[in-house]
Amino acid sequence: MTSVLVCPKCGSENVNVQVVGITKTKKKGCLYWFFIGWWLETFMLLFLTLQMLIFKLFGRSRKVHAEVETFAVCQSCGNRWET
Repeated sequence: MTSVLVCPKCGSENVNVQVVGITKTKKKGCLYWFFIGWWLETFMLLFLTLQMLIFKLFGRSRKVHAEVETFAVCQSCGNRWET
């Protein structure tokens, strides 16, 4: 027995399920750039460029963490909800 998804908005059974991968990155905030980032990044660019390139080439690789969410999308009205 298969269950049929029904759109809660229009009641249509013409529904597709889509899997969406979401990656989250941590960004630096405004206060960081205002107080620290502008001089620290300039210093690192001017004096540590070669060392940073070597570290990037031979340093540890970072693992990427991605989350997966599934959404049902009604093909009749375009309504989307998480399943």
